[in-house]
Amino acid sequence: MRTLYQHTTRFDEATKNYVRVVSDYGVQVRTLAEFYDRIIIVDGIVAFISANESRTNAIAIREPAIVRFLKDIFERSWDRAKPFPFVSTHARRAAEQVVPSLRKSISKLLIAGYPDKQIARRLGISERSLQAHIAAMKQELGAHTRIQFGYELGRNETTLIL
Repeated sequence: MRTLYQHTTRFDEATKNYVRVVSDYGVQVRTLAEFYDRIIIVDGIVAFISANESRTNAIAIREPAIVRFLKDIFERSWDRAKPFPFVSTHARRAAEQVVPSLRKSISKLLIAGYPDKQIARRLGISERSLQAHIAAMKQELGAHTRIQFGYELGRNETTLIL
């Protein structure tokens, strides 16, 4: 079994405890910067995905072409993901590993025009945390206003913000 979570789960004690337990049974866990919606694929034959926005219902997909497509999406995401730290990681060390990737994702989503609420949801962070990241990024770029920040982001699209 392989499981993908968002990077932000590295700060969640319950998730860290769960990963410790399931890893003893051979489960592999990795994390991504962006939101990864729940998908369960069983033996490459059936896939389960959320059936509604609140994720309280699921549907089973048995069409081979669609299951293959969903499996390919998972595999591509798995390849980009980072291993979940299996040792107890202090918040500071976890932040050093996660923040650069998270801020790169924030930059891409801002440049693409997503509003803050959608960015926060996609990255699995609160809007307040997003605002703190944006403030730090603004300071890093020397921007004083959100408009100036947007201009600098667009101009320096290839710049990695740490």
